[in-house]
Amino acid sequence: MVRGSVKTPDPIDDPAIPGLLSLGRHGTYLAATNDDHGRAVRLYAWNIEASAAFWGGFHLLEVCLRNTLNVQLTDLAGRDDCWQSGLLLQHEQQRRVTEATRFVSADKGSAATPGHVVAELTFAFWTALLANRYHRSLWEPALQYAFPYHQGRRGDVHASLERLRKLRNRIAHHEPIFARNLAGDHQQVLTLLAAIDPAMRTWAERDSRAPSVLAKRSAVLGGELPTSF
Repeated sequence: MVRGSVKTPDPIDDPAIPGLLSLGRHGTYLAATNDDHGRAVRLYAWNIEASAAFWGGFHLLEVCLRNTLNVQLTDLAGRDDCWQSGLLLQHEQQRRVTEATRFVSADKGSAATPGHVVAELTFAFWTALLANRYHRSLWEPALQYAFPYHQGRRGDVHASLERLRKLRNRIAHHEPIFARNLAGDHQQVLTLLAAIDPAMRTWAERDSRAPSVLAKRSAVLGGELPTSF
């Protein structure tokens, strides 16, 4: 007599999962899968995997963005701590610089260096410097040169960064991103990197897991591929 193998239960089928995720949160995924509980949990897992796949591109973009903008601001101001030079930062951006400086000083137990402050300033801070209100004071004399391979308008750069900033925040807060045009988002990351330096786009295009994760969504939801994150 040949014994049949016993199939190991898939943990995502555990009925406790929806409640642990919170019924309200789970409801978003149920609505997207026609109340199919199994597909809803698989979509949740795929959403985690897609979120994780975007972090590499965001890492490169954020680090490159803040460094290339800081180089131009430093040249404009003529000093490393450019925010102390009388640059016409509006209240919100100046407040963020002050908070970052205080935080770094408290964390390091010594005076904050310009490099530490630059690293502490948020993606939102750098994105805001490309808004219309800084067009004449910062973009025209300096920040346009941070994107030497960009042929379009300042507003195009700002709009793309603002869209990606919102996506980044949703990912950071573990929110659903599955309903977005994620392929378009990934392309925007690549386009912005290429505007700074084509080599960075080439690196991100080669190493990012985002395209492969996006491509397998249907197979994961249908149970043809296992969930993974």
